[in-house]
Amino acid sequence: MKKQLTITAIILFVFSASMAFAQGDASGVVKKITKSFRDKKNAEIIFDYHYVMDSITKTEVQEGTAYLQGESYKILQKEQQTVCDGSTIWTYLIEEEEVVISSTSFGDDNTPLKMLTSLDKYYTATFINSSTIVLANPEGQFKLLFLTIDPKKNTLKGIDYVASDGSKMIIEIKELKFEQDLKDDFFTFDEKAYPEVDVIDMR
Repeated sequence: MKKQLTITAIILFVFSASMAFAQGDASGVVKKITKSFRDKKNAEIIFDYHYVMDSITKTEVQEGTAYLQGESYKILQKEQQTVCDGSTIWTYLIEEEEVVISSTSFGDDNTPLKMLTSLDKYYTATFINSSTIVLANPEGQFKLLFLTIDPKKNTLKGIDYVASDGSKMIIEIKELKFEQDLKDDFFTFDEKAYPEVDVIDMR
């Protein structure tokens, strides 16, 4: 569950960074992320991701689709669906046929909006080269992030998350869409539609 929550948080950050890359100093790029985020109604991202446990062990590449709107988000994966309306999180474990309900009241950078608005305040941004930015904060939830960008198109191509144990999660962006027409209840989980699912309320 902890690993899956990390996936969720990283994907949400990818959304935010994708909206705002521009030429200039790394700190300036991060500052533009927060402004550009507020200019967008919502976003959709289609992505591939996998884990690199060490120099030999790698997990299978998996596909996913995620949606973000303000503090609300939905992430659809083969084994799991994660839905958040800004205050409540529903984590639907498909194979286990159970949904875990929790609250968003965790850390400062654990929800999309809080994470997004704290990047320029709590993270040190540095260009490694023209196509890579590193974000670092030894005390943060995400201690080290590598953004891969396309400097010619001003778009984000992917993000690598390096954990304290040296493992890495790699996310590759395949497609981005913005200003989607989403229904009012899109960012909620309809328990009535899954009558056979066990509900575990952790709030």
